[in-house]
Amino acid sequence: MATRDIAAKPQLKLGVILEKKISVGGGFNQSITAALQILRIAPEQYAVEIYTTIASNIQTLAAHGLNTKHFVKPKRKLSKKIAQVFQSARRRREEVTEFESEIKRLGIDVVYFTAPSGYALDLQTTPYIFTIWDLCHLEHPEFPEVTADREFEKREELYSRAVVKATATLTDGLHTSRLASQRYGVASDRFIEMPFSPAPHLKEAMPAPDALATMLERYGLDPGYLFYPAQFWAHKNHIRLLEACSLLAKRSGKAPTIVFAGGDQGHAGAIRRMSEHLGVSGTTHFLGFVPTEDMSLLYQGARALVMPSYFGPSNLPPMEAWVLGKPVLYSQRFADFVGDAALLFDPDDAQSLAGCIERLALEPDDGQWQALGRQRLEHFARERHLAEDKLRLLLSRLASRALPSA
Repeated sequence: MATRDIAAKPQLKLGVILEKKISVGGGFNQSITAALQILRIAPEQYAVEIYTTIASNIQTLAAHGLNTKHFVKPKRKLSKKIAQVFQSARRRREEVTEFESEIKRLGIDVVYFTAPSGYALDLQTTPYIFTIWDLCHLEHPEFPEVTADREFEKREELYSRAVVKATATLTDGLHTSRLASQRYGVASDRFIEMPFSPAPHLKEAMPAPDALATMLERYGLDPGYLFYPAQFWAHKNHIRLLEACSLLAKRSGKAPTIVFAGGDQGHAGAIRRMSEHLGVSGTTHFLGFVPTEDMSLLYQGARALVMPSYFGPSNLPPMEAWVLGKPVLYSQRFADFVGDAALLFDPDDAQSLAGCIERLALEPDDGQWQALGRQRLEHFARERHLAEDKLRLLLSRLASRALPSA
């Protein structure tokens, strides 16, 4: 009888919320992989539905195999949420937010936010799974993108309240989980370390030679450049790569070619001017925001990925480079993330990065980095499998505790 009762219990609805625009690059891709992952691993007690707050995303998401519905509630500004903190506790208890009303209208029993979301603060009675990609605002408050327009305070307001109430919080790794546990006073077993996944559009197979040649011609590139796909934020540290290449030009008479691909977040102009000042503008290419279909080819045409970002330890570009068999040059501060599968340098020291580039140039292209990259991806695949088991178990336990609808 108990078995029949359990079998007859209706499915719960798991609502997956995607809020990122395609222009954010890695964040958008990570949300896609998270949605595809939950579709694959969700226990049978759940019917999974994908929602996006941005209607223009629907066609792109469909191309990745995601049948997505438009969540029509406009996103509220976090500043309004901060103001709510000062309302009376009684009023907050009595109010049902527009977001949660819509969640209930759609019949959603559990919400999964694939990225940090202010909507989590609007949920009073609906269980939710939260996501934190990093806590770099705590570790690097010196950058303007962390402090301008009260960004630091907004992140702290969101994380300090959302993480405490979340059924579980997914993070990029143990470093972030430990920091979040200490900062927000949440037990460590309420975090799940879910490693990033390479972008779903990347292919392990080599492209057709004519496709690569056509792409290189379109962008005016020759193969063998140093590739840095990153939006132009100050913390991305584009300037260090320019300085390193300027040093190499003085030593050898020729600067390595750099290819920057990423949207302007207010610093692209300054980086262009610095390339001119350092005498490397002729060998530096600014491609801007690159279409998804070109990213694999841009990696294929590169000699190596170089990533001097201060934010980490986890980042998608090293994983994407490993998928495509390319060497990785990465900050030594994040050595635990890349293991043996990268050449390491000090992101504050152009001499250190220049030496790393010189070392790469002297090494034979004998497949060593391809093998090390594959091993590192296998390591993360094992870690991801364990995390998926934890997430699946969590969802199963939530289903067993869910009360039947009135």
